[in-house]
Amino acid sequence: MTIRAAVEATVAAGTVRYEMELESEPAHVNRSRSRGVCDFARRREASRTVTDVPADVPDAFQITDGSVVYTQEPGGGWHALDMGCWSAASLLASLGWFYGAVDATALIAAEDGAEYTVTMSARRAVETGPEALRDELRRAFELSGHLDAAATGWVRTDAANRITGCRLEIPPGGPGLFGAVDVGARISLAFSRFGEPAVIRPPDAGPAPSLEETIERFLGDGDEPW
Repeated sequence: MTIRAAVEATVAAGTVRYEMELESEPAHVNRSRSRGVCDFARRREASRTVTDVPADVPDAFQITDGSVVYTQEPGGGWHALDMGCWSAASLLASLGWFYGAVDATALIAAEDGAEYTVTMSARRAVETGPEALRDELRRAFELSGHLDAAATGWVRTDAANRITGCRLEIPPGGPGLFGAVDVGARISLAFSRFGEPAVIRPPDAGPAPSLEETIERFLGDGDEPW
C-alpha cells in the first residue's frame, strides 16, 4: 500500500527533524509540544517537550538510545529508563501506526506530493510491518493498550513519497502496562530536513532500570501498612 511505502521512504531517509503536538481527549488532561531529531539508522533521537497542560510540568529534554530513554532533570542530572524496545521509546511509537493502514483515500494527488485520509489497525501493523520491527511494534502497542485498537487520521507526502505531515486520532486504550487507559489523543507531526547529519550523544547516566521494574518500585509490593 502507498501509505506503508511512505513510512518506509521516511525511515530510509536515515534522519528527520520533526515537530509534534499532542492533545488528549478530554483536552484538560494533557497538551504538549515537542521538537526533535530522529536518527533511524542509529536508533537514536533527541527532543525537547514543552507541556502546556498540566501547567506545572517542567520542560523536558530527552535522548533516546535504542530502548533507553534519558531524561534531563531540572538540576542538570539525567534519569535513565529502559522501555524494552526502540519502537516504544521513539518516534516510531506514533509512526508505526501507518504500517497498519487498512484504508486510504486520496484527497490530493500531484507530482509534488499527495494527501490521504487513513484508517489504521495496530494489530495489522504488527502482523504486516517489517519483520525486524514486529516484536517491537507489538510491545509498543501492548504497553499503551492499543494492540486491538484502530486509529484514523490523514497523512501528507512529498515528491519522494516521504511523510511531511500527519495527524493521528488515537482512541482510549484497553488493558496495557498501566491498566486500562480511558484517555484518547490527537497527535500532529510535521517532518522536514530529511537525511541531514544528526549528532546525538547519549549521556553517561549509569544503569537503566526497566519500565516494569520502575512501575513495580513505584507501586510497591502491596505490604506497606497504609
